Amino acid sequence: MKSQAIAVILSLGFAVSAHAQSALVYIGTRGSEPGQGIYAARFDSQTGQLSLLGQQAQLDNAAWLTAHPSLPVIYSVANAEGGLAVESNVHSFAIDKASGKLTQINKVGTGGRDATHLHLDAASQTLFVANHESSDVTALPLQADGSLGKVVSGQKTYGTGPNPRQDKPEPHSTAIDPISRRYVVATDVGADRMFIYRFDPVTRALTPAQIPFEAVPPGSAPRHLTFSPDGKYVYVVTEITAEIRVYRWDGNGGRLQSIQAFSAYPADYAGTVHRSAAEITISRDGKFVYASVRGDQDSLVVYAVNPQDGKLTEIQRLPSGGKSPRSFDFDPTGRWMLVMNDLSSSVNVFRIDPAAGKLSPTNSTLKIPNAATVVFYAN
Repeated sequence: MKSQAIAVILSLGFAVSAHAQSALVYIGTRGSEPGQGIYAARFDSQTGQLSLLGQQAQLDNAAWLTAHPSLPVIYSVANAEGGLAVESNVHSFAIDKASGKLTQINKVGTGGRDATHLHLDAASQTLFVANHESSDVTALPLQADGSLGKVVSGQKTYGTGPNPRQDKPEPHSTAIDPISRRYVVATDVGADRMFIYRFDPVTRALTPAQIPFEAVPPGSAPRHLTFSPDGKYVYVVTEITAEIRVYRWDGNGGRLQSIQAFSAYPADYAGTVHRSAAEITISRDGKFVYASVRGDQDSLVVYAVNPQDGKLTEIQRLPSGGKSPRSFDFDPTGRWMLVMNDLSSSVNVFRIDPAAGKLSPTNSTLKIPNAATVVFYAN
């Protein structure tokens, strides 16, 4: 199977695409019943329209996808048979650029249970995994053909929070310092901490930094984070309190300094449904930050970044187009955003004004069961 997949890569890697103005889109779902896994679609960057190509892989909890930086390969987390009681896997798939079909290259254990998030460092060819259930942050090597090697390093997170949901540590995402590439930060929703690890790009070893974590207010549950492109700031969204937290990042010492925090909910919110937020991402030019809000809001919020101090100012708030938005991603042109609305099982397309950062809804949508994550592959 592996040799078959490598042949696909070699035969298609340098082909001229017949879809010059389109990209392949892969959508992962978070459920375990039949129909869950990875779906493919083709995205037209001129019109914003999506064309479904069908289910490409049946997987349990394919809740996070990421793409290889240069090869036609994507990676997906998935639970193994036995669910949360056994080690999760990461699957590597070769992409057929003409049809969008996926061919599995290999799969390896993640070193933990309930793998939730993947972060790929192209410079060191390393894939970092947040294993939610078992409290493990692990590192796996990428091989030259795009296949995955076995776990080479890992760390356990620790701590609990005051909310009943925080009875054990649960890492939810990781990101590497994009400038020094010597530190990895992992958010933990159960421990109310952001763990900081020193990273050796040669051995791929993760070790606790001199200051091993940054605590957030009890009960916050930091979920996802993103670095600014210049590596000066870190933006974090919390799951339970639905806050946006901004930190100044010291890439020399591996330290976080809190400089701003505010609710992602409207200032006049008076609802009784528990607050929740899911995703945070920064535009490629570093000028705008986007967040998804759940609970009873089901919204996208856009913030302008102050270039002088990294602080945020809200500039737009609009419905997500469905129920319970999770992750989202920008298309390769930076002019469109695809939003995964989990509980309405829909993928919704928004147009982006690159100069102003604001979003406009479109009529382009797909029905995908429990859509949770999306990744683009440009032809």
